[in-house]
This record gives sequence, C-alpha cells and structure tokens, in this order.
Amino acid sequence: MSKSNNNNTIGKTALIALSILTGLLICYYVIKSAFPMLIPTEEVYGSYYFTRVFWVFPHIVLGIVATIIGPFQFIPKIRNKYLKIHRQLGRIYIISTVLSGISGMYMAATSGVNLPYTVGLFVLGAVWSTSSILALISIKNKKVNLHKDWMIRSYVITFAFVTFRFVEDILHALEVGTDEEILVLMSWACWAIPLFIAEVFIQGRKINNK
Repeated sequence: MSKSNNNNTIGKTALIALSILTGLLICYYVIKSAFPMLIPTEEVYGSYYFTRVFWVFPHIVLGIVATIIGPFQFIPKIRNKYLKIHRQLGRIYIISTVLSGISGMYMAATSGVNLPYTVGLFVLGAVWSTSSILALISIKNKKVNLHKDWMIRSYVITFAFVTFRFVEDILHALEVGTDEEILVLMSWACWAIPLFIAEVFIQGRKINNK
C-alpha cells in the first residue's frame, strides 16, 4: 500500500473517530443540559434563569437546532448530492446561530457573576453570530472555500456549549477550583481553545496545499 493510501486511511479513520466522539458529546449535552430546559418553568429554570426566560428559552432552542444541524452540513454526500437540502439547512443554521448569539450576549450582560465571566460569554456570542454572518456573506459572493472555513469556525463556536458543560462537569467531579473559578475558566476556554485548534487546522491545510 502506498504512503498516500496509508495517509488517506488514517485520515478517514480519524474522521470517523472524531464524528463518533462528536455525536456522543452532542447526545450528552442535549439530553443532560439542553432538553430539561425546554420546560420553561421557574421550578426547572430556577430564579437565576427564570427572570430572563424570554431570552434563555429561544437561546436554548436555537442552540439545540444549530448543534444538531451543524454536523450534517459537513458531510460531502449530502452537500454534493442534495444541494437544495444543504442550502435549506444552512439557512436554518445561520438564522439559529445569529439569533442565539444575540440572545447569548444579552444573557452574558445580565449574568451578574463577574466581569471576566460576562466578557467571556459576551465575546462568545459576538464571535458566534459574526462567524455565521461571514459564512453567509462568503457563499453569497461565491467564495466557497472561504465559506467552508467560516462554517468550521462557526460550528466550533456552536460546539462550545457542549464543551462548556462537559468539561465543567469533569472539573466539578475532580473538585478542581471553586464554582466561580470554573465558570470564569470555561467562559473563555470552551471556545477560545477549540477555535485556536480549528484555526491551526484551517491554515495548516492551506500550507500543505500546493
């Protein structure tokens, strides 16, 4: 087997493993954290969230929609064979992320935790909405590769909510830091670190292309 075939096999295996891991983490987040919040009562939300229920509820619903739709937008067979479906799902995804990002900025501004936490989540919402808008502008201008790059960034930010809850649960289980310290850490780390890794991948791919 040639070196090129070996690389392709390794790449496909890694992609399958990543897809399975992503799917499992999405299920963990949606079932444990997101679905329970679809019942907008004070008993479920608590006093902290219920006072902002008209912002929190659409933020959760749109976030779930974007989280579930996102991976299907990166499947070549769907994108190439069912372009109309790809575009329709893309519109739903863009609308969901932009509106959820805006509601997220409001929630961050009214969180009342502390300044680093507020700024971290506010910037997260801003970057989320902006990356999706730039993905839309790119494809409208027929910049397909640029569109793909911005969609990768956008979904990395979408996945930040999964990362936040998953790592937060791990840190709590390991009793690492106080509740406030964990919240502040994750308000930045849940999106900034994955976005950095994604950017290395995006730019590294361009370096290797001849």
